[in-house]
Amino acid sequence: MVMRLFIAALIVFIAAPALAEEKAVSFPVFIPQECVVLAQREGVPTTIENKYQAAKAKLKLARMSNSEPMVQECRAAVERHRRAGRAARVRDAKKPPGAVPGGS
Repeated sequence: MVMRLFIAALIVFIAAPALAEEKAVSFPVFIPQECVVLAQREGVPTTIENKYQAAKAKLKLARMSNSEPMVQECRAAVERHRRAGRAARVRDAKKPPGAVPGGS
């Protein structure tokens, strides 16, 4: 019983910041191309439809061994996509009101 509670608390502790970070994300989200084979092998959908699937996929990736090259490539790709998304949100936030988000 205590172990189940500990695991549940750990999942909430790990997933909460990840979910808070993803507030500006609109679903569905496609996983990076570098992660497709790994996702198929692990039973993770290649299109993330909601926050639950996103948290589950992040947790699964976090638990995988970094000694595997596919895991390293996938983590690097996910980080690149996160940075690009943050940069786009910052860039769109600096645009004047009435400007089209993502436009030039």
